[in-house]
Amino acid sequence: MAEQYIDNEILVLIRTRLWAISKEKKITLEDIQDRTGFSYSQVYRIVRGENNISVSGLFAVCRALEVQPAEVVNFEIKIPKYPDVRKLRKG
Repeated sequence: MAEQYIDNEILVLIRTRLWAISKEKKITLEDIQDRTGFSYSQVYRIVRGENNISVSGLFAVCRALEVQPAEVVNFEIKIPKYPDVRKLRKG
């Protein structure tokens, strides 16, 4: 089985934004726990920890924080220059 892809740099950006929003809105990790149904340790790992987050988990936390996901992922990432798509390479 392939190893799970984890982009730690992006996770740090997302966690930093989630934590800033929670502090700004004075929504505690316990509040997020109550609003999502996640365990406290799961909420901690998403908002403050170092584990990967699923899209569904991210959206649940966004709902708990009363923000749209676009507000959390409002940053740019580096897009590499890839070769042409296969269809164009085959000529």
